[in-house]
Amino acid sequence: MSDISSIAAASTQLNQQRVQEQAQLSVLKASLDMAQQGALQLLEGVTETAVATAGANPSDNVGSLIDVRA
Repeated sequence: MSDISSIAAASTQLNQQRVQEQAQLSVLKASLDMAQQGALQLLEGVTETAVATAGANPSDNVGSLIDVRA
């Protein structure tokens, strides 16, 4: 009888471990998806900024950050 209860306990423990692993994988996948979305937003922002400044006249900013008269 002791063997049966130890087998049942081992089976229960294995099932609990599987459920925990599945939950951890689900959380990991969700966090990876969120990180991917954040990275895409950053890349889109950089791209939009690069496109917006590409057509700007460089002479508009000349001397605006450095005091050339000093």
